[in-house]
Formats: sequence, C-alpha cells, structure tokens
Amino acid sequence: MPVTYGPQPLKPLNTQMRHGFEEQYDTQFIQSLVNNFIFYFDDKRHRTNGNPIPQAIKLQDKDHYYQTISDWKIMKDRQKTVSAALLLCLNLGVDPPDLVKTHPCARMESWVDPLNFQDSKKAIEQIGKNLQSQYETLSLRCRYKQSLDPCVEDVKRFCNSLRRSSKDDRILFHYNGHGVPQPTPSGEIWVFNRGYTQYIPVSIYDLQSWLGAPCVYVYDCNSAGNIVTNFQKFVQKRIKDDQEGNHDAAAPSPTAAYLQCFQLASCRANELLLMSPELPADLFTCCLTCPIEISIRIFLMQSPLKHSKYKIFFESTSNDSNTESFKANVPTVSIPGVLSDRRTPLGELNWIFTAVTDTIAWTSLPRPLFKKLFRHDLMIAALFRNFLLAKRIMPWYNCHPISDPELPDSIADHPMWKSWDLAMDEVLGKLVTELKNSPPTSDLEKQLILQQNDVNSGITQQSAKVQPGKQKIQPESIQTQSKFAVSNLSTISLVNHPALQNQGKKVQNVVLPSNSQQSQQQQQQQQQFTGFFEQNLTAFELWLKYASNSRHPPEQLPIVLQVLLSQVHRIRALVLLSRFLDLGPWAVYLSLSIGIFPYVLKLLQSPAPELKPILVFIWARIMSIDYKNTQAELIKERGYIYFISILVPEWGYNLTPSRSTSFINGVPMTPTTPTTPSLPMGAQPPHANDTTDEQKAMAVFVLASFVRDYKPGQKLCFSLELITKLSFYIDNSDIPLLRQWCILLIGLLYIQNPLNKFMCMNNGTLETLLLTLKDPVPEVRTAVILTLKHFISDLDDADIIIRTQQEYEQQISQIHAQLQQLQNSPQQQQHNVEQQQLKLEQQLNHIQLMESQLENVELIKLKQQELSNLIATLALINDGSPLVRKEVIIFFSQIVYRYTNFFLVVVFNELTDEISQLEGKDMEQSKPNYGENRHSVSHGSVFSTVWKALLILAEDPYLENKKMAEQVVDYILLELSSQNELGSVFGKIEHYLVKRSTQMTGTTNLNFNATQIQIGKNTLRQFNKNKETDSSLNNNTNNLNSNDPDRFVTLSRLFKKLGFGEPTLESDSVRAKKPSNIHLLGAAYGTSYTVQTPFFLEHKEQLPLPLESRFFDYSCEYFQEPQMRKPESDEVGSLEYNSRLWRRNRNEKIIEETQKQKKLSLYGNWNNKIAILDNKTQPKVLKFTQFEDYLVSADDRDNITVFDWENKTRLNRFSNSNPFGTKITDLKFLNEDDITLLLTASSDGIIKVYRNFQSKDDVQEISACRALTDMLLAPRSSGLLTEWQQIRGSLLATGDVKIIRVWDAHTETVEVDIPAKTSSLITALTSDQLAGDIFTAGFADGSLRVYDRRMDSRDSMVRRWRAGNGVHGTWINNVHLQRGGYRELVSSTTNGVVQLWDIRSQEPVQTFVDENSHGNQKKDTTMTCMQVHEHAPIIATGTRQLKIWTTSGDLIANFKNNRGVSGGMANTLAASGIGSSLSYSGSSNSFLSSMTFHPHRMLLATNNSHDASISVYKCQDKKVAEY
Repeated sequence: MPVTYGPQPLKPLNTQMRHGFEEQYDTQFIQSLVNNFIFYFDDKRHRTNGNPIPQAIKLQDKDHYYQTISDWKIMKDRQKTVSAALLLCLNLGVDPPDLVKTHPCARMESWVDPLNFQDSKKAIEQIGKNLQSQYETLSLRCRYKQSLDPCVEDVKRFCNSLRRSSKDDRILFHYNGHGVPQPTPSGEIWVFNRGYTQYIPVSIYDLQSWLGAPCVYVYDCNSAGNIVTNFQKFVQKRIKDDQEGNHDAAAPSPTAAYLQCFQLASCRANELLLMSPELPADLFTCCLTCPIEISIRIFLMQSPLKHSKYKIFFESTSNDSNTESFKANVPTVSIPGVLSDRRTPLGELNWIFTAVTDTIAWTSLPRPLFKKLFRHDLMIAALFRNFLLAKRIMPWYNCHPISDPELPDSIADHPMWKSWDLAMDEVLGKLVTELKNSPPTSDLEKQLILQQNDVNSGITQQSAKVQPGKQKIQPESIQTQSKFAVSNLSTISLVNHPALQNQGKKVQNVVLPSNSQQSQQQQQQQQQFTGFFEQNLTAFELWLKYASNSRHPPEQLPIVLQVLLSQVHRIRALVLLSRFLDLGPWAVYLSLSIGIFPYVLKLLQSPAPELKPILVFIWARIMSIDYKNTQAELIKERGYIYFISILVPEWGYNLTPSRSTSFINGVPMTPTTPTTPSLPMGAQPPHANDTTDEQKAMAVFVLASFVRDYKPGQKLCFSLELITKLSFYIDNSDIPLLRQWCILLIGLLYIQNPLNKFMCMNNGTLETLLLTLKDPVPEVRTAVILTLKHFISDLDDADIIIRTQQEYEQQISQIHAQLQQLQNSPQQQQHNVEQQQLKLEQQLNHIQLMESQLENVELIKLKQQELSNLIATLALINDGSPLVRKEVIIFFSQIVYRYTNFFLVVVFNELTDEISQLEGKDMEQSKPNYGENRHSVSHGSVFSTVWKALLILAEDPYLENKKMAEQVVDYILLELSSQNELGSVFGKIEHYLVKRSTQMTGTTNLNFNATQIQIGKNTLRQFNKNKETDSSLNNNTNNLNSNDPDRFVTLSRLFKKLGFGEPTLESDSVRAKKPSNIHLLGAAYGTSYTVQTPFFLEHKEQLPLPLESRFFDYSCEYFQEPQMRKPESDEVGSLEYNSRLWRRNRNEKIIEETQKQKKLSLYGNWNNKIAILDNKTQPKVLKFTQFEDYLVSADDRDNITVFDWENKTRLNRFSNSNPFGTKITDLKFLNEDDITLLLTASSDGIIKVYRNFQSKDDVQEISACRALTDMLLAPRSSGLLTEWQQIRGSLLATGDVKIIRVWDAHTETVEVDIPAKTSSLITALTSDQLAGDIFTAGFADGSLRVYDRRMDSRDSMVRRWRAGNGVHGTWINNVHLQRGGYRELVSSTTNGVVQLWDIRSQEPVQTFVDENSHGNQKKDTTMTCMQVHEHAPIIATGTRQLKIWTTSGDLIANFKNNRGVSGGMANTLAASGIGSSLSYSGSSNSFLSSMTFHPHRMLLATNNSHDASISVYKCQDKKVAEY
C-alpha cells in the first residue's frame, strides 16, 4: 500500500493553552517546583529493606569505611607495675677494667655529681634517692626498693622478695652498670662480691628465674644490647624446654608470662655510652625519667641561638672563674611551675610532650602494639613515651637505644619533634623576656613564674633546676614537682586522675562568689604559654576540610584528645572531634582505640549546657558501633543520668537516684524511679530544656543502646516520668527520628518485664503506640510493630513476677539490716548517719511501692491488651512499605510461637473445611474421621484471621517478605504434622489428597498432582526427621525421587499446589507440564530469572521461631552515617555529584534538541524504520525512557525486556514474578531526571519498583505492594492502571474497581480513595503532570470523567463527557493529557473516534474519526491503540494500519507496520544478533497491539498482534530521505 501524507497546507493548529493551565507557568510557581523537586524510592530503606549491612561486606570493607577495631576497650583488670627494683652498680671512684674513660668525662648520676661528696657511700645514697624520686614522677603507686652496689646474694634475695610481694603483677627492674664491666656476649651482667674485690657475673637466665614475669627491664650500661638479645634467647629456651617436658622448677612464673616482658636498653651490643662531660653519665635514665629537663638542656646546647637569644642561660656559668671549662657550654635554666599543673609553663611543656610522644607512637606503631605499650600500664606507657625521646637524642651521641618489642628507627626523625622544639622555643623565649625585664633580686625564681593560679593550694612552686656549680639536688626538688606527673597525663588515667578530680569541682562549677572572681579565673585559665594546641587544632580542622575523604588517620588525633583536658580549647576540640566521628565507623574506632572513651565518660559529669549537644552526638556515635562495652561503664559513672536529663530536665537534678547502688544477683538495687534529691555542688537545675529534637533523638538512642539486652540498664532507666515524656514526644514531635527512637526505647524498657508492661498499659502508652501505627513515616510504623512485639507475653511471665517479688523482699531485708547498723553507729558520726538513713528510707519506701504495684499486675489484662495490639496490627498486612510488612510477619511469628496450639487447631479446621468444599459435602451432615465441626472454637477467632493474613503474606509481592511468611506457615504445618493428637489425622489428609490427585488428574479442574503432594511431604519430613511418619504414604509414592534438592518446595506453597484459596488458578507444576509451543509466541511463566531484593539471603533450612527482627540494628546504622556534611550527591566534585551534573546537562541538551523537531513531526517522513527488536514473546506494553536510549516491553505474562534501541541490542530480560493467570498491564518510569526506576503494574493489583533494570547483574526489586486489594479478573479486564506524578510523588492506581486510589510515594501509604462515581470499569487514566491536581479517567461505557484532588473525595468529579460520538458499546481505549506543548487532552474509543477536550468546556474542541478508505467509501474500523506525543502536536492511532495525525485532525502519515525492513535497515536482525525464528512476518490482517511515542524524540515504537517483533520508527526530513 502506498505511503500517503496529509494535505498541504495543514489546518491551523491550536496555539492557546488548554484547561486554563497558563497559571502553571508562572515563574514563581515553576521555581518552587524546581526547588522542591525530589526523587522517590531512593531512601535507605529501599536500598536495604530494613536489613543492616551484612557482616561479610563489613569484613570485606573495600572502601575502608569500617576498619573495625573490636578490642578497643581498656580493661580494668589489666596488669600494673606495682614494684620496682633500682639496682645501682656504680662503685664510685673505681672505673671498670674494660673501659678507659676520657678526661673530663661524664660523671653525673641522677643529677648528682659524686665529686661533691667526700664520702662515696653518701653520694650513692643520694643518687639512689634521686633516682627513686625521678621514677616517682612516673608513678607514685609503685613500691620502690633500692639496691646499691649489691652482691649476688643480695640481688637474688632482693628479686625473690619482690616477686613474692608482687604476685602476678609487673615488676620494674632498673640496672645501672656504670661501675662494672659491660655485659658479656653470653648474657651476663656484673655485680660485686661482699668485699668489693671481685666482679661477679649474673646470668640473665638466673635473673629471669629470680624476678619471674611479667617484668619491665631498664638497662643503662655499655653494650646493653647483649642483654636484650640473650634475654630473648633464654625465653625461647624456656618455651622449648616446656614443650619437651623440662620445665624450670625454680621459675616462679609460668613460661608464657615471660613473653609479656619489656626491655629498654641504652645502646646496642657493640656500643659504649657517651662520655661528654656536658651531659649526665646516665643520659638514658634521664630521658626515661626527666624528659623535660634533658630536652631543654640539649635543645639549648644545640641551639644556634645559644650565643645570642639564649645567651642569658649560659652567662652564670661562663662568668664563674672557678667552673671547669666544659661547664661554660652547660646552660642553667629553671622552667617555672610544676609538672602536674598544666597552667604553669613546666606543666604545659609536660602536657605537650605527652601529646607529641603519643602522636609519634600512634602514627608509627601498629595499633595492637600501640595499645599494648601505651594503653595498658601507666608505668609502661610513661617509660616507652620517654623512650621515644631517647631514640631521638642519643643517636646524636653515637648511642642507639633498643627495646623489646622493637620500635622503628623512623621515630627519631618524626615531624612531630619539630613541634616539640617549637614549643620549647616558645617557652624559653618568654622566659628570656621575663629574665631581662625582671629586677635582679635573690628571689628571682619566684618572679619568673609566669602564672600560678592556686597560691593557697599547697603546691610548692619549685622547679627542677640544674646548677653545675653545686651539683647537689635535694630529693624533694623532684618530688614536689609532680605528684601526678608524666604518666598521669596519658589518656588511660583520666578517670582516676586525682588532680583532675580535684580540679573538676573547681573548673566545672557554675555559681561563683562574684563576677570579678569569675573573670579573674577565666583569665587565669586562658593563659597559654605556647600556641601548640591551638595550632594543632587548626591543622586538624584543615585535615577535616580537605583530607578527610582519604580515610587515613590524622596525626593530630592524639593531640585533640589531650586538648580535652583543657577548658580553654575544650569546646573547639569537642566540635572538631564530633566532625571527625561523623566521618563514619572507621573514625569512631580510631578514636576509641586511642583512648577517647575515658574522656567523654568523665565529661558526662559536667553540667555545662554548651557541652550537651556535642556530647550527645559523640556518645551516639560510640553507642552505634559498640554498645556492649559501654553499658557497665555508664552505670559505674552514672552517665546514663546525663541523657535522661536531656529528655526530662528535672530528672537528673531534683530527683536523681541515690548514689549508693548495691547489687543483687548482678542487678542494681537502685530504685527504678528517681527518689533521692541530689544536686551537683554549685549547679542549678535548668528551668527549660533547650536541646533540639534531633539532639533528643540522639539521647534516646543512647539510652536505648544502654538498655538493650541489659537488665540493669532497663531497671535503672524505667520510670513513669520518662515514659510519659517519651509518649509526649511521640505525639508532638515533628522529627520522625525522635518519634522512632522514643517508640523503640519504650519497647526496650518493658521487654520481658510484666510489671513495666502493666505500668505502661495503665499509663496510656499503648494507646499512643496504636495511634502511631498510622504515622506517615514507614520507619516509625515499623518501630511501633517491633515495640508491640516486645509486649507479647512470655511463657514464664508468672515466674518473672515471682522472682521480682523475691528480689524486692531481699532488698528490703538488706535495707533493714543497713538501717540497724546505722542505729548502732557511734554518736560522733551522727550527721552522716542521718543522711545515709534518709537515703535508705527513701529506697525502702520506693521498693515497697514497687512491690505493691507488682501485686496489682493482672496478666489477664495484659493478654487482652496483647490481642488488641494484634487486631490493630492486622490492618498493616497491605501497607505500602515492604519494610512495614516484613516487621508484621516477624510480629506474627512471635504470636504463632507464643500461641502455637491455637494455630494448630485453626489450621486443622481450615484444612478440613477446604477438603469438604472439594468434596461438595456439608460438614455438619457428614463428618469424616479426619474432620471436625466447622463451627469449632477457632471459627471467627483472631488466630484464624492471623492465619489467613499469613497466607496472604506468603504471596507478598516482595520476595524477602514472601520467604519469611512461608517460613512461619511451614512452622505451623510442621508442628501440626508432629502433634500427637492431630499428626496422624494430618497424615491421613495427605494420603487422601494424594489418592484424589491420582484419580482426578486430567479430568477435573482441581489440578492435583501426586508429585506435588509428595514433594510437600518430603519437605515436611526434611524439617522433622526425628518424627515418625505414616508408612502407608511412602508406599503410595515410593517411585518418586524424594531426595532431589531441586524438587524442594516450602510447605506454605502446598495450599496453592492443591488449589486451596485459588481454585481457579492452575498449579505451578501443572502449567509447567503444558506444552510451551502451542504457538510461536507462547512462553511459560517464570522462564526469565527472578529479581532479588537488597541484602536478602535466602535460607534453605527452616528458621527457628520467632523470627528475629533486624530493624533495631538497621536503625542504629543511621548514627554511623555522616550527618554534618552534605550528601555525597550534593558535594561538589564528588563522583555522584559529577554524575548527576552530567545527567542534568544531558537531559537539558536532549530537550533543547528535540524542541526544534516539533515542526519536523508535521512534515517529516514517519515511515523510516530504524530498528526491529525481537521480544521473543508478544509485547503488550511498550515504553521509552525520556533520556536514556532504553525501550522497555512487557508481554502478556511476566516477562520484562529492556532494549537499547539506538544500538539495537537487548540489555536485560527478567521475570516480574506475577502469578500464573495474571499479566503486566502497565509500565511507568520514576525519577527520570536522574537515575530512572521502573514501575510495573500487573493485573493482580500489584506494583513493583526496580532499580538498574537495564543491567542483568545489578537489577534489584526495591519496593513492591498491593496497590489494589479487590481486583476482579474480568474477561475484558484492563488490569491495573497507574499514573505517576513525579512532581508530587503520587501514584494513581485503578482498574477493575470503582475507585481511583492515590498512593503517596513518600509515606508509602494510601492518601485518598476517590470514588469513580460509576459501576463501569476504568480503562484509561491520565493526569496533569505539572501541578498534579487534575486527572481524567476513561471508562468501558465510553464516558470520560475529570477529577480534582483539591476537592473533597466525594465531590472531586468536576466534569463528565460522553466520547465516541455517543455510540453505545464503545470503550475508551486511551486518554492522555500532554505534559508539554499546549497540554492537549486526547481520548480515543474503540470505534475509531479521536476527540480533544478542554476541561472548561462540556463539548469536545476537536473530533476526527479513523476510518478505512476503499475508493470513495469509508468504513468503520476497530481502533486498538492510540498515543499522543508529549510535546509535539501529533497523534498516532492503530488499527490494521498505523496513522499519524495532527491535533487539528489532519492525517499526515498512513502505512502498514510490516515485518519487512525499510529505510536501509534490511540487515537489522542480522546486525542485532537476534534470531527471527520466533516472530511472525507482518500480516495485512494483523491489528496493532501496542505502540508508544518517545517522550521527547520523534520516535514511535509499534507492535502487531501475534508478532514478537517491535518496530521503531523515526521521523526524518523528507528531503534527507529522498536524497
């Protein structure tokens, strides 16, 4: 047939906007739409369905996002160094025979010059005292014992006594061998005989046996490396001897303990100690015990400014004519302050040194080694921290300290040492200025102190100073410097830091005597002598801004944690720390591993309101990754009160529980409701809670994690005040996160606690929860279901009440005993006795009150409330969110597990009723031996309703939910088969069904099959192998392969296979046995693969009931995700941002290009076929994507095929998994401006949403629901029709029903049901895509109805038209409202009438008829399809011919959709690689089956009936075509 084109010129086209939509193009309106444009089905729940990240993904950790450190916590029972042996072998005045010393030579030991003493005995005693004082700056809790120039017997006795007193704790062994020969290569050190006439060797092996293990050894002697090497050899020898059964009986410790020994040596095996007279002879010991003093001295000695800027420090010695010449190079410097006071110069330097060495160790050592050395033992941490300084300094003098475990040599050149030098330079520079500006008085040292805040605190203001002229230093000069010095600044000591505890009461008080004192104190606190911490905070801030995406540990992190000790920068440090923790779990683990936990735990005692939002954020991050390791600590430090007070401000102040908490059977005896007034000193209770709802949500989360699986936490937190406040937030908060976590916390507060449940029920909390089942946020609804699941009673509720009663009685007796003891106390303590007695009486009153409430608990009322909860939950089985429905299934599993026997009766009755219906008999008249009365106890019960709900959920459109529901049904059937009384009857029912299936196969429509029954039986017996089965059943079906795993089906599918519930549908296996080659286009259901849901792992085995909910873990992951920064898609420069920007630019380019083609559509050649695509089956629905080159087709069964029409290839083909007998009736695309999603609608009322539908490897089903629950499968059914409104996130769903249902995609709930106002079936649906208020429906009676959503649903129909020229019996086969152009509303009827409408007019604005022309005669035809281009003024109609019309009614193209190829596309099939054997060639008698326009391009895809091929036409300029 020749191709014809329309008349020239064409009739004038419409140039005015239809329907009064001009107002929609207002600039402000358009801009508001752009600003509020969002994407749907893109939330986390759609990517996971409420499943937490699988552990396998966390372990794989490709992006280093987790970096789990599970052993971060520092255990309280860690080993400690409790004793120290200071062994000094000096023999002053006698040099060892193997060493020739220089002259002058280094001779100072512990800052003591022996030449200043006439008696060498007094000199060594002073050296020993000073050495002990130096070690006491590291740890005062250690017991020190000196051994001065000992003999062998003294050493042995000395070491043995230390091990006996230390038991299994660590011993410090310090050996100074400057007066004896160097250690031998075989591992021997030297001591003396009793007459000091001989040097006696002591083997390291013997020393190990005397001291035992664990120990830490410090060797300050020549060739110290010999000791380290042989020590390790002897340990290995001990291990080998143990393996051979030759254990050393003399060793006081197990051999494994020797592996826990540490060694610090001053030099290598072949090195001698330095002899420079400017430095101490025990330089190594000075580095370990006096790091600040030795650092200052060496810094000045090596400074190029010592003759200029620092000249003043060398003047005192250079001016003294009596001093030795070398002493002119020794500085005299005294840093004012004390080590333990960070507000003094010396204290700040010590603080900085701690931060620097911690940073060097943390960045240089493996994490386990760092924790072992710096976070377990205070003494070990201090020694190794100072050892890092020795690693830096001593190589300058040709000594290389070594250690066991070995530390890398790169430590000596770490960049942080420059920061340490800078800090010393800043302090010394200020000291120089003060020295130059101060008057030369004898009391100069006191005036050099830059800041002393606590004059009356009793702290001595002496500093460690070096006076080369006198060289005599009093021991107290070191002792008074620091009672809690170097080691106590480490992160692990913060909790028990006495100095900090004393200062905390002063620093953290709120009320001061006067404003002047307050300002004075602030000025004193803000005094800083260096810019070290401020500079490093700035560096950390820059790292967070520019380098945090690298996920490499920032070197400033240990410094940030040290800054938390100071109030000056505490707020800034906490904010930066919060930003760091916000980066993800890896950052939280890093912070915990370095020791953040004691800091933030101690800060919970601060009443400062400005800390609340920061601390609650930090704690939420910590609890989100590891709540189990923090629960006990929150009880010990009473930190949980901090978070309760955020929710109930007066709780933590006016009504704080007693601070004395006793435990009974591991459960605190503290009252569950606050009773004892307790107000922190100087603090005032807040009058209002100034925290935001987001911060409250974090506080609730922390409490929920604290209570989770932790009975003591539940008991401490539960109070009616807290429950009431949580209920208030649920009712009134606009923040879904707060509502969600308040609900979850309520559930955790009453789980497995009948008393708490009863109190919540009487308090009205359950009513609030039931009302929240209608919350618009799916996560909140899910939280309610989980909380109601916790309310379900336990089998041992009565036993729990009895045990609780016994605990209360035990607590009462204990309190009475304590009161009796207080009454017998002496009169001197009467005041304290009265306070303690008041607390005990308050506890007693409260426990008695709780005991009385426990007696009032009525389990029957709890059961009644439980059933009310169950009835309310039944309404959610058709919720739009798969997440909610999954939790409903888990809730039902708990009900089934709790009331199994009820369900056995229900299922048995249902099964017998189904059989009676199959037999066509009345059970009341004929009662087989396997049946019971139809109106049994289960008839109409709530359990019967739950059973039917489970069967519905077993056919849930979402795969994960479907499998979970099947597990629950399987459990019931399994229990029924193994039940003693009903099991045998159930077996007879199986036998009966097998027999009936064998007799009636092929003659009835029941579709029974013996194979299916046996498969169900085999499944049942696989689940219950230990139960006896009926042998007669095996005899009837012994020819079946019951062990074939491929034949495994779940028991929940047994009903469908038997025809139960769906008698009109054929079973799966029967239809699979039907020949699939009835015609070329035939294909069985399920021939394509099934799309999986995210993070779903199918279990082949039967899961135990109740099913475990993972929603809580999923919810916790919110607090692991970044919240302070923009989403990755909004972060400029990120991959997602660039991808989104590229897609937006591509979309704009396509729109710009296609707008120019509107004129071409009127005059171009539409018969230019550019592709023929083989669909393999008959396509029924076709759809182009807007901006990608995808064409999606759906056949009349369950197959979806995705083509690339540009490259003429098939990208993907998968199954929609709709049941047999149903078909896909509609396709829609969502979020087309970004990543397009595919929505499918099938005739059973189900919609499904797919992501990455074009990729076989990545396609996922992200959501599914039953859009309509009462669909009717009529012979001429149009199925489920949908209309997606991207601008509003609304999905209109209708079909063979009498309503148009509007779903809200954001809330995944039904927004409104709009009555169709007719009994006729709806056949077409369209809506306004810009504002979304107006939509139009076409009906089977030929009518059109217009609805306005802005009006009440009962009055929403605003216009009714009769289409098809009033001909009776015509259907509306399509109606469409353009989203662009002039917004034409076009309808078509089956009799070929096409009409254009304006909703402001009762009559059509344009009408034309598609008729067949035979000469001068025109005959009516049947129009099968009609499509309107979204932007161009053209309409396509399909009969046996394909016709292109203008909107004014001009026919511009008329041609057959032949199978043949035109336009140079003869080799399309060959080029595409798709076989054509399954496709029919075009027939002149074939009607067009389906067609679709491209939304922007001038493309048209068509398909004929009984043809599997899809033709794609492209409008082309005629001149180009002719050329």
